[in-house]
Amino acid sequence: MDRNLFIYLAIENPMLLKGIESLILSQINSNAKTICILCPEDLFQLDWNQDEKSTQILIYDESFRSEKNNLMLLNLLKSNPTLKSVLLVRAIDYHHLKLLYNLGFTGVANKDINPKDFVDFMRDIIKGNKALAPKFQKLVIGQFCQIDKNFNQPFATQMYEDDINHFQELYGLTKREKEILCLICNGKNTKEISEELFISMHTAETHRRNLLAKLDVKNTAQMVKVAVMNKLVTV
Repeated sequence: MDRNLFIYLAIENPMLLKGIESLILSQINSNAKTICILCPEDLFQLDWNQDEKSTQILIYDESFRSEKNNLMLLNLLKSNPTLKSVLLVRAIDYHHLKLLYNLGFTGVANKDINPKDFVDFMRDIIKGNKALAPKFQKLVIGQFCQIDKNFNQPFATQMYEDDINHFQELYGLTKREKEILCLICNGKNTKEISEELFISMHTAETHRRNLLAKLDVKNTAQMVKVAVMNKLVTV
């Protein structure tokens, strides 16, 4: 039986609120119950007791953020661990993303996210996954694959080797597969990977197929998402 879906919309801009509400009802779940929150304090007047047949999602607008509201929101997330929470932001710094997930947020999305990406994003949230909008996925991937010229080489090498051991433990990835995964996340196709690593296209394609199998995904887009969200690419 499908779970009952309750979505709380704490969004300041009326046009953004109505647009997101319309997308949820028309593209995600026409039976979802949407509750519009006009003031952050109203969140704490609601009954957050959740039965096993319901899913509650809070979509929270960064425009409401203040020292007082932040504290109330964090207390709400802490006292309701089953509540799925999405933060809507205009922009965000790479270094703040991990903090948000550690604080209990389930997803982070940009306010100008396109409708199709938003629908995919919300479906991931509903399934119980952590989610990150494509715009911010690119930010994470770019930072992850950037070479830090200030690294001490022996120290960097040791960190790289420790990182590889971590990948092997979680997914059984080889050093070459990890290298190719990073290139794929940077948007390289099979031909470009073969040229950059001086391997044949057949070998590059074999590595790509092996990665799909090991990460249990069907295409490159899913592979990138797994790399970002499941700790292959560390936020």
